[in-house]
Amino acid sequence: MLIRAFTTLALAMAPVVGSVAEEDPFAALDAQLESQFQDLDTQLEADYQAIDAAIEAAFARLKGEVEGVWGPEDAVLPTQNAWVDYSEDKKSRREFDFEGGFLRIEQIIDDASIASSLSANLSQAVQGALQDTESDLSQKDDVLNYAKAELAAQSISLSEAPRQNTQPVLEGLVEIEASTIASEIEAQVSTASDDEGQSAQSPGAVKVTTTQLANGAKKITVSVPFKADYLSESARRYQEQVLIEAQRRDLPASLVYAIMETESHFNPRARSHIPAFGLMQLVPSSGGLDAYNYVYGEKLVLGPEYYFNPDKNVELGAAYLDLLLTRYLRAIEDEESRVYCAIAAYNTGAGNVARSFVGRTSVSAAAPKINALTPQEVFDHMVVNLPYKETRNYLKKVTKARERYRGLDQPSV
Repeated sequence: MLIRAFTTLALAMAPVVGSVAEEDPFAALDAQLESQFQDLDTQLEADYQAIDAAIEAAFARLKGEVEGVWGPEDAVLPTQNAWVDYSEDKKSRREFDFEGGFLRIEQIIDDASIASSLSANLSQAVQGALQDTESDLSQKDDVLNYAKAELAAQSISLSEAPRQNTQPVLEGLVEIEASTIASEIEAQVSTASDDEGQSAQSPGAVKVTTTQLANGAKKITVSVPFKADYLSESARRYQEQVLIEAQRRDLPASLVYAIMETESHFNPRARSHIPAFGLMQLVPSSGGLDAYNYVYGEKLVLGPEYYFNPDKNVELGAAYLDLLLTRYLRAIEDEESRVYCAIAAYNTGAGNVARSFVGRTSVSAAAPKINALTPQEVFDHMVVNLPYKETRNYLKKVTKARERYRGLDQPSV
């Protein structure tokens, strides 16, 4: 979050002279308070815009650096579902793909590369990836580091909420032993380096290949699969916090988990172009701002690192779901229908949910029509009529994902 915090200050009532004041002694105070809230929102918006611009510039900088080495066609950057980082010279990279289910190490090589040293470098890169914690990934986050430098030049500093967690990010996700991976790399590197596109992969095993990039450079790739049930293993590491927040907000734990899986596939440093950050992909200028204010009674612009803390992200993500269900969509009477609408609203906003029913963004206007339908009819209507295809698919994905976590829901009383 920004070091600068914004809170409402108490205003002293000054003597007021004149007939208008005699008629309404609180008019001046109301005007002062309204002006203060406007100033607050203006400053919040300015700070958010500064952060957003710095992150956008940082992303563009990294993109340019990577494309300069790998070429535009083969540049890979971090996303919602995959963590990607690069060496300082940008000639090697690591990709933790939480949606595809694999660890990929890639390095640009030349024909003079020595197989033994190449094997050692690749094995070391894999070993490092298997050992890196959330804190390690934070230090290797070029986009955030570039953005912090840009903001520092504007005298804006971002406080952080690091989680003291020494568990490696990939712990329990890769079942192949590091020593076995190193042996596989050593056995395959010579063949892969000499014979482009060839590998000796068997199902589920380590794969080593070489290919030529569009810019003419040659790369070698090591791909290590995650184990078959890696999503369940990923979900388990956040179970304590999910259950705490679900109970705190009287939410189905399955709903929190399904949102998390669909948003990030449990990538703790997930980010999207919107921008949104973390496990539950909160947008700092909207859902994140509302959720923090709901939980802590204070409007703050939070920096990305705050959302990359899994505990904080789950706390605010659950709070935002609670806001949707108990405030923004409270006029929807049936609980199941309201949950379907909240899922869609998490992706596109409550206004667009209302628009799919009545053509405008008024939930109060849409509620009577929604309340006249069964939950299944509400679901069926939205998967056809929601304004965006992304949201229509999102509703289906989250609803399907919930079924995997139903066992964590508290039984109805």
